[in-house]
Amino acid sequence: MYEAREQEDILKELQGYSSTDASKIEGTFEYDMLASNSIEFAKTEVELEQFYKAAFADTSWGDYLTMIAAEFGVVRRAATKAEGTVTVTGTGTLPVGTLFTTSAGTKFVTTAEAVIEKSGDVAIEASDAGESGNVKAGTITTIPMSIPGFTAVTNAAATAGGYDEEDDDTLLKRYLEKVRLPATSGNKYQYYEWAKSVSGVGDVRVIPLWNGPGTVKVIIVDADMQAAPASLIKDVADYIETVRPIGADVTVISPTPIPVTITVAVSGTLDKAQYIKDVNAYIAKRGMDLRSLSYARCIDILLNQSSVADCDNLLLNGQEVIHCNEDELIHIEGVTISELADA
Repeated sequence: MYEAREQEDILKELQGYSSTDASKIEGTFEYDMLASNSIEFAKTEVELEQFYKAAFADTSWGDYLTMIAAEFGVVRRAATKAEGTVTVTGTGTLPVGTLFTTSAGTKFVTTAEAVIEKSGDVAIEASDAGESGNVKAGTITTIPMSIPGFTAVTNAAATAGGYDEEDDDTLLKRYLEKVRLPATSGNKYQYYEWAKSVSGVGDVRVIPLWNGPGTVKVIIVDADMQAAPASLIKDVADYIETVRPIGADVTVISPTPIPVTITVAVSGTLDKAQYIKDVNAYIAKRGMDLRSLSYARCIDILLNQSSVADCDNLLLNGQEVIHCNEDELIHIEGVTISELADA
């Protein structure tokens, strides 16, 4: 790999090329002249090193990686806006683009004109694309600018469907899968590639011939490696319908979550919320490849908390190991703690 030379090394080399008898110490004319040139040469060396890295996918980043991947038909997935519904109280007409916000300032706008009589529901989308638009139920409660005839707003259900722009690591993984796996003629890898190209998809499993000749099952999870919402499943199904081979019968689903409660005896103090987050992060990292979760792995994660001295009798839903089928997804929902008796 090309490595940029240091400015001091470039200066010494330039001085070595000089055949004058004049002094070369700092402060002399020759030193100052060569030093100023060596600084600019060093900048060029750094740019050449960065150019070298940008030219290859494994070491590239940002727009450079985007352009490399696009040459092979792998387009960086764009951020998407969260969508949902709010219930407004009042009477009158709400034009398209009417603004509502959460108390934290997350902005949402209406996507269709609505005529309301006393109370009614209106479709909304987040003003900004990304996961920040996925907010909990009951949090969109502010009308930032007075709307004649309307006094209140709330969302009965959480908003969903907001996904951040695809990051470099995920794009690189898809790019390498594209160039290394033989995706062609509607084979397994091509369905995998089609599904992963849709914004919001985190991982994919493809099962050919799952229900006889010509049938294909595509199982997806969202970018957070959780069960995908109905809207994302529809987006993937609709896209595959536009590119699949004629005659293929394609079913797109998301895994059924298996809720798991961990019971454990602990010596010390366990941060339950953090522990649930850490175990679910491990599950998300394994993605669709995870087919079981053992008590040993959960103990290993638990003992990473410095406030825990020891633990015993860890079980998952009363078992030592939880298994899941290809269309199921393990998800930790709770932790029940008891005190570990002294040995």
